[in-house]
Order: sequence, then structure tokens, then C-alpha cells
Amino acid sequence: MKTRAIPLLLAAVLGLGTLTPAAAQAAADRTPVPRPVPGSADSVKSAKSANSTAPTSSADPGGPPLETPVATLAANLACSADLADSARTPVLLTPGTVESADQAWSWGYQKVLREQGHAVCVIEDLPDSGTTDMQVTAEYVVYALRRMHEVSGRKVSVIGHSQGGLLNAWALRFWPDLAGKVDDIIGLGAPHSGGLFGDLACVAGRCPDSAWQFKASSDFVKALIREPLAAGPSFTSIGSDTDEVIFPAPGATRFPGAANLQVQQLCPGRLVGHMGQLFDAGVHALVADALDHEGPADLNRADRGGCSRYWFEGVDEAKMAAGILIVKDILAAFLDVRWVDKEPALKEYAARG
Repeated sequence: MKTRAIPLLLAAVLGLGTLTPAAAQAAADRTPVPRPVPGSADSVKSAKSANSTAPTSSADPGGPPLETPVATLAANLACSADLADSARTPVLLTPGTVESADQAWSWGYQKVLREQGHAVCVIEDLPDSGTTDMQVTAEYVVYALRRMHEVSGRKVSVIGHSQGGLLNAWALRFWPDLAGKVDDIIGLGAPHSGGLFGDLACVAGRCPDSAWQFKASSDFVKALIREPLAAGPSFTSIGSDTDEVIFPAPGATRFPGAANLQVQQLCPGRLVGHMGQLFDAGVHALVADALDHEGPADLNRADRGGCSRYWFEGVDEAKMAAGILIVKDILAAFLDVRWVDKEPALKEYAARG
């Protein structure tokens, strides 16, 4: 193992969350969850949707031109076949660092939202497992939200875990056309204000691009939270006092102008790790409250019945356990990526915005 990877690996592994013995054993007895098959009955690539033609230009008058080729962005977006005619608000799910959408969402939020009648799209994988410049990675969110709005003809809600929530916020912050296309933006353990994770990851003076940007002192974080998001979308940021990766709590997950909530405010004394926020019933109660009502999640309105459950109803326990045990993926990602000695420079639009 390369010495430089040790600090980041330790921080990342701590975020696996807590599993029951039965769930952990289920994970050991199963192979990893298979990825969704593009073009299946419930999943179609947006670029191949029969409802409309994929955009042919990466430029848009609503914000900075996209650097990533449209074909690349489109190839990484998978949507349920009912995107054009779903009866409920379509939802985009954005995974975090190292996670694939299948590992993070397929057994929980994606499954349950589909059962509730929502069309669901996922960004299947972040480029280089989310280790590169988040200013560029956020373009996957920009494209996805525009595409979903175009096909569905209605506002879209977006949920992101960890880096995924950070990418969603960056997209809404710097592409102003998205404000009129988004209903709810919800972050789960998303380090909007940065945190010590980045400092630990970069303690040796070299680390991946995104690790530099996770630091509270980074130019990326300062640019992101310099101003609130544009008026329109309801913004809920959910954190946990016992998140082992995104800390210190509650400051790391705060965003100016958002409803900044800790799951322990709903369920006092609850132990929820970083990956645990993907299945925790208390966290889900706040997410559901935001999606089902006008405005962000409200502690006085959210269903506290979730506090009596470990994971939310509808979760596939076996696939959950297999999906979130991603140690091998952490090893593969962080031992074989570009390490740099400073933060990526801010793009011109972010430096002035």
C-alpha cells in the first residue's frame, strides 16, 4: 500500500456506518450488487430516450459552458422509462466519492422512490470515482437536471450523498437556469462548509483534487457558500452528530439559507454514521417530509415514527449490506489516481461569482 493513501483511507473506511450482525453476514455471503442494465424495462439511458433528442451543445445561456462532452455526460445518466409521464416529481440521485449509484441508491432510495411513483434518474458513476476536480464533476449534475426537466416538462428534485450533495449545490449555485428547473435539493452528509476530512486526507501535503476541495479553508468551499443559492428551490441539508467522515458537526454540512438539520434533532441520541445516512429511517423521514411538502423539511412536521426503526421501510437489507461495504473500491480508487500538492484553481465563473 502506498504510504500517501493511508490518511485518506482511514478517514474513508470510518464512514462505512454501522451494520447489524445479520446484515454484515448477508454481505459476506453475497457478491456485490449488479449494476442496472441500461435499456431494461425500468432503466433507459437519457441519450437514447424516445421522448426527445439529447442536447447537441454543451453551452447554455443559463450558465458557464460545460467542458465535458455531451456524449460523456449523457452516457452516465440512467433514467426510469416513465420520466416523461410520471405522476410524481422526478428525482435525481447523485452518489458520493467512490460510490456507484448502484452501491449507494439501488437498494434504498431508488427502489422506494420508484415504488412510490417517482421517476428516478441516477448519475451512475462520478468520473475517476469522484477524486478529480469537483468543478468539472458538477457538470454531470448540470446536464442531468437540464435533461430531466426537458424530458419530463416539470421541476425535478435532487438528492445527493456526501460529495454528491456538494456537487448538487455547486451546480445550483453557478448555473442560474437550474433554479427554475429544481423543486427540492437535499443533501445527506454533504460537506457544504468543508471539514476536517480534507485536512486528514491531505496531511502529507499531497492528495487527490477533490480532497483539497473538501477542506473548510479551500477556495472551492469559500466560493460555494459565499452566497445562498438562487431563490426557488427548497434546500434541506441533513447531517449527523455521529458522522465519522464529515465533521465537525453540525458546521460541516451547513449551507447559508438552507434548512440545516441534524437527524438527532428529530431522533435524539441516534447513532448514524456517514454511510448510514443512506439507509437510516430518521434521515429518510426528513427526506420524505421535504419531498412531500412545499418548502424544505420541517422538524415539527416530519414523521418521528422513523425514530423507532433502524432502516427505512422498503430497504433491501441484503443488497444494502453488499452495496455499502466498499472498502475494496476505496483501495482501488485512491491508490490509483492523480495526487497533487495544491487545490485546483477556481474556474473564472466561480472566482467572480
